[in-house]
Amino acid sequence: MTVELSKLPTNTPIIVGAGQSVERDAGSTSHVGMAARAAAMAVKDTGAQGIADSIDTIAMIRLFSDIAPAWQANLGRSNNPPESIARAIGAKPRHRIYSQAGGNEPQALLMEFFADISRGDRDMVLLAGAEALRNQRKAEKQGLALDWAEDYDEPLEDRGIGNIFPDPQELANGMIMPLHYYTLIEQARRTAMGQDRQGYLAESARLMASFSEIASHNPYSQWPGAQSADDILQADLLTHLYTKRMIAQDSVNQGAALLLTSVGKARELGIPEDNWIFMHGAAEGTDVDVSVRPTLGGSVVAGHVLDTALAMAGRSHNSIDMFDIYSCFPCAVTAISDHLHLPADGSLPLTLTGGLPFFGGPGNNYSMHGLAETVWQLRKAPGKFALVHANGGFLTKHATGIFSGTASTVDWSAANTKIGSEFAPKCERATQPDSGIVVSYSINFRGGAATDVTALAETPSGQRFVCSSAPTDQVTVQQSLNEELVGKSISVQPGEQDHSLHYTLST
Repeated sequence: MTVELSKLPTNTPIIVGAGQSVERDAGSTSHVGMAARAAAMAVKDTGAQGIADSIDTIAMIRLFSDIAPAWQANLGRSNNPPESIARAIGAKPRHRIYSQAGGNEPQALLMEFFADISRGDRDMVLLAGAEALRNQRKAEKQGLALDWAEDYDEPLEDRGIGNIFPDPQELANGMIMPLHYYTLIEQARRTAMGQDRQGYLAESARLMASFSEIASHNPYSQWPGAQSADDILQADLLTHLYTKRMIAQDSVNQGAALLLTSVGKARELGIPEDNWIFMHGAAEGTDVDVSVRPTLGGSVVAGHVLDTALAMAGRSHNSIDMFDIYSCFPCAVTAISDHLHLPADGSLPLTLTGGLPFFGGPGNNYSMHGLAETVWQLRKAPGKFALVHANGGFLTKHATGIFSGTASTVDWSAANTKIGSEFAPKCERATQPDSGIVVSYSINFRGGAATDVTALAETPSGQRFVCSSAPTDQVTVQQSLNEELVGKSISVQPGEQDHSLHYTLST
């Protein structure tokens, strides 16, 4: 049903501004400096005056450097990132929020603040995030004397890291990077499809090449040029199903921001109606750990999130005109495209930015870039609809939004957008197994050579466990390269670390 803008309730939430920033060459701009540039663009993008003075809430997406030691900087940090942005754009917000970790956060926060605006709890919200890891690493490598420290006394709602901790058994068996978790998912999907390794790698390369082509035309992409499928295939292997060109690259300088407000406030400030973007459907949910998912080749929760968002919007996948699907790894894309029955061969664009391996925008803030692109492209396409799917963890935390320039009548103050835990079944975890059947695996490479194997297996009673090859066991590594492991019986014995279960294939 078409609704005239003039008849919309004044508390209807809308997106009215979007901004992005990029610094391709390594420089000196800090993380919050990149976010502030994007925020300033979002303010200007509204097409109205007095915007900064009207912002009552600034929420910043948590930086990689505030999550794990691998990304921590010795250049100093802001103790209040939202306030750093506020000072840069001349805003004086009442509320400053620093988000949890997870690539789902931009869409999840947008949903939260749409509800708040609809209830009248907030007037105008600035969402922003960035990474300047390229600048950070150059400064550290060259010993540059950069000072990114900023200290403020204003109150901050710091929501902490959140629940992103892997199971100890997984960590003890070498699953310390997202790469290892996603390879297990990828391998399970390959098994279900009945493809050989080379055929599956080639399929992933074709999909990623289509993303790279889109990124090559995006002025906010971190890297110029396009990678062909052959380029992607010929890059160094990281696991048996991933080359270096297939996965997210974190060495970027990029920021993105959105401005949210109500129809009434937009009219008060004189924001043109042509700049208004509505959300028609949304949902979010959290899956269980990878190693205990009954259906390993995707995420059951992601499917429920997608279905709920589409149903709320009154749309089917066939009536969505644009997609931006989180793309840290190929299976993060195909888990969504498979559920929506969309082709994953590059024939249908599944990204608006160009994706994490080629556009950039790593980790927690990537989908803010996807949302910014959605705003700009929908403004040029009246009546069209776009779907943005954001993903956090290891296909764990999901958030989907359906957007259009067409007015929405959803009452976001009352909308039920949460997918409950009943939609996330899980297997039991084995703590002292002695044998099992391989469910999935990852052959891990370093310097062009296969070094070790991580396997997910299941006991005869259906309990799951993770195990790994012993450091000196090259026989198992070579056997894994030459044979298909899924369905093989393995025996296991306790390893040198607590919870570590090193295995050898039974003969």
